[in-house]
Amino acid sequence: MNRISGINVANGDIIPISSHSPLLSSAKSAWDGIQVEQHCLPPSECPELELQHHSVTIILGGRFEIDWRLAGGREQRTQMKRGDICITPSRVPTQARWHDSANFLLLSINPTLIERAAYESIDTSLIEIAPKRGVLDPQILHIGSALKAELETGCESGFLYGESLGLALAVHLLRRYSISKTVIREPSEGLQAQKLQQVIDYIHYNLEATVTLKEIAAVVAMSPYYFARQFKLSTGLSPHQYVIQCRIKRAKNLLAENKFPIVEIAHCVGCSNQSNFTAFFHKYVGITPKAYRNQTRRC
Repeated sequence: MNRISGINVANGDIIPISSHSPLLSSAKSAWDGIQVEQHCLPPSECPELELQHHSVTIILGGRFEIDWRLAGGREQRTQMKRGDICITPSRVPTQARWHDSANFLLLSINPTLIERAAYESIDTSLIEIAPKRGVLDPQILHIGSALKAELETGCESGFLYGESLGLALAVHLLRRYSISKTVIREPSEGLQAQKLQQVIDYIHYNLEATVTLKEIAAVVAMSPYYFARQFKLSTGLSPHQYVIQCRIKRAKNLLAENKFPIVEIAHCVGCSNQSNFTAFFHKYVGITPKAYRNQTRRC
């Protein structure tokens, strides 16, 4: 099932969090460890669900009341408005009912993503995220807005960008909402020269493929989070920024050579089709691939 889902506590069935189709979904993006959906729902009641992943709900519009109950506890009512955030830990039975239309972004974070971010710093068996309702958190709003914008533009920044945002969210949840005090070790220096070269070689060899942060970090046997921090200290760029830079450079070189059709060049830099490549290239260069090729011919 490609929808964000939970276990119906009443009968054990796995069902989507809503019977309505989402306005936006990351299902086709297949980001590692995070799934995103935007919903605009009428007044509704959600049956008691046990989510397998941690969920973060960002209210996008409107003002409404929500009645909710966690783990069979006392029902509570919370006033919700644009910008408010709810956090629901995995495997905590949750029931909700809202009395007006609700427009929200739902971020579903696999617990393993948080564990991968933390395993070099803490005992991952101790990780427990606290439930929250109606909190304000600019960092979560920023990450949610970036994920939503990426979906709206057809994920033109590439797989690695969405995955990096998911990891940033996982680390933020761990730091701010873990029940036990959590300190994630930060690197004081960049990658060793040999390791950096291994990573650079791997990236260049796989520019036409969908590479994940997890796969790149595995080249030097590191956690994705710690690797990404060290990589940025070494290069001044995050891994996804570096990959984009390399793909744009390769695309420019191939366009200037004028030996291959644009559709072939698209596949050489990891784009699934010419349309995606055109949007990707225009975003970072400011002109279309065809215009760039014509420009180089005149030089």
